[in-house]
Amino acid sequence: MSFRNMARKIKKNIINPLLNDEKSNKRAGKYNREAAKAYAEMHAESPNNKYPLFKGDDCTNFVSQVLAAGGMRNIGQDYGSYQSWFCYTNDEKQLKKISLSWRSARYFKRYWGDENGFGQNAAKVFKKMTVLEALNDFNSLYDFLEIGDVVQYGDPQNYNHPYHSQVIHAKEYNLVLGQNDLFMAQHSVNRKDVSLYDYLKLLQNKEIRYIYIYHIE
Repeated sequence: MSFRNMARKIKKNIINPLLNDEKSNKRAGKYNREAAKAYAEMHAESPNNKYPLFKGDDCTNFVSQVLAAGGMRNIGQDYGSYQSWFCYTNDEKQLKKISLSWRSARYFKRYWGDENGFGQNAAKVFKKMTVLEALNDFNSLYDFLEIGDVVQYGDPQNYNHPYHSQVIHAKEYNLVLGQNDLFMAQHSVNRKDVSLYDYLKLLQNKEIRYIYIYHIE
């Protein structure tokens, strides 16, 4: 069997059924991590034209799509409210049909977590820690986070407001590093299989830069 035929078979028999579960997941109000994983891996490098695309600034929009594929429901209609999270269009110019919490890293944090106690806290668990703390206790971070959970990165020169969002699509042993690792999918730049441990190591100001983690359920 050729690689192309094998890829088509995998898509037909494994990936498509998971993606087709999206509507039933939303009705049930549960988070399907396998469906989230399938979507993240399919669209990390090939954006889905059923959604808007914010070129050069699409990371949070992509993460929101992954959560929606896993069954998280659109909430509200007020695009500026921290209590809303929705996308009702594939046109990036129709901003009132795409909540700020869907497309902006900072407002995503206000919906799924909080900002200085102000927020919806829609995630099952929301935590913050410095990059140094995350690296020093990476095994605990690995044990806690699951496929489909979200990580954001703060900017210490801007009150540690988050500027980038990623979603976990794989959780396994990293042969290069010789340890367990979490692998991230993202847009802007469009990538998957990004080692979280390596990503954290490359960040500057580790003692004062925060990361934000969201356990979705």
